[in-house]
Amino acid sequence: MDEPQSTSGDEQFRCTLILPTYDATDFIESTVTRVRDFLSQHPDWCALFVVDGCPHGTGEKLQPLVANLAPQIRMDNCLQNRGKGHVLRRGLDMAKTPFRIYTDVDLAYDPDEALKILAVLENGADLGVVNRASPDSRFIMSPMDFPRIYKRHLMSRSFNWWLRRMLPIRILDTQAGLKGLTAAAWEIIGPHMTSDGFFFDVELLARAGAAHMRIEEIPVLVRYVDPTTVKMVTHGWAMIKDTVRLRKSLRKATSKVSVTVHPVTRAQVHRV
Repeated sequence: MDEPQSTSGDEQFRCTLILPTYDATDFIESTVTRVRDFLSQHPDWCALFVVDGCPHGTGEKLQPLVANLAPQIRMDNCLQNRGKGHVLRRGLDMAKTPFRIYTDVDLAYDPDEALKILAVLENGADLGVVNRASPDSRFIMSPMDFPRIYKRHLMSRSFNWWLRRMLPIRILDTQAGLKGLTAAAWEIIGPHMTSDGFFFDVELLARAGAAHMRIEEIPVLVRYVDPTTVKMVTHGWAMIKDTVRLRKSLRKATSKVSVTVHPVTRAQVHRV
């Protein structure tokens, strides 16, 4: 039975940094060091690595690195590979702090960038997301990566344009790997989340939009890492089908709710 490990102890912290972890053997030691350094400067934070049934020894290498760092740094190891969405749902359920932020395990977004997310959540936002398309965002990359990142940028913009017309999403960058939300927001959204894969971010934002939650976008400093685990050619068609299914599901849910719930007033809706 692939049961979550105990999360006792994280109630003393204010924010959990969740790191979905897969195939990270080559750099996991560096990630643990950077996370440990970040937490030493922010003792009201804790970190949770959720390992997605890695076949290449990531869990075995990570376990001794964090064995003596609990409760501030903990690890949960899924026995089977289920996908990024599955381990994120698992990690967000396991966290008991008022604020929960997740980021990519390669730390393309420096942990200090997560402080920006926490700031908007503490200021009243239900969700905080970084926006790589913001004019104020900055990239660190090799000149050799310019052609690839520009091509990916165009594909991402096209996909996000389509998503904003299909789903109750208003933000410009759905797939950025640094997002956070309040415990109260996850309590509302979490029970309805179903995605086990990379569609998790889209579903999260769409369900938050359908619930008229307050979502804030933040410029970010990102270190460009290639290759990405999201391949538009191999994952794109599946995400399109997931989008259509989610659109139908949200419309069906809205039609049921409208029979018994008074319409939301303009003052209650925060438009991003």
